[in-house]
This record gives sequence, structure tokens and C-alpha cells, in this order.
Amino acid sequence: MKAINETIANAIYNAIDSNNGTFSVEVEVNNTLVVVDGSFEIDGYCEDHYFNGTGAWATTYVSVCIDSVEAYDEDGNEVDVDCDLTEIERSVERLAA
Repeated sequence: MKAINETIANAIYNAIDSNNGTFSVEVEVNNTLVVVDGSFEIDGYCEDHYFNGTGAWATTYVSVCIDSVEAYDEDGNEVDVDCDLTEIERSVERLAA
């Protein structure tokens, strides 16, 4: 995975724990500010069997959708960024599963 994809995926993964179905992250890669907005859905259950339940969360479904990506250089000018949105979404889903 390219470094920019991995950096964005990690930032999204860290942001989804504390939000309610949406995320907005800013990461800086090579003097470029990248702003990524999107949504996510996570479903699962608490492993809570009477005799041997651990009480741990078991994720059964994860879906991540990136809605927009904007990138700005150090002067604030909008620039193109070369990243693979599908790869980033799948990577975040694997991390959250």
C-alpha cells in the first residue's frame, strides 16, 4: 500500500471510534494537507454468554465510504492527490473488523 493510502487509512480508523457514523480527518503528507470526509457503519454484538462470555465486542459488519478528498499545498492552493479510495476504504474495514 502506498504511504499516502496507509496514512489516510490509519487516520480514518482512529477517527471512527469517537464519532457517530461520520468522519472528517486531516493528514499532512509531503507538505500537502489532505482532508477526507466520509461515513461508516459498524455492527456487532457483545460476547456475553452466561458461562464463558468474555464481554468483548465482536464486529460482524463494517462498511466505510469516503465521500470527498481535498488536498492543499503549503500555500493553500488546491492540488490533486494520488490515492486509491477503494484501497483506503477496504483497509479501514479490515482494521475495524
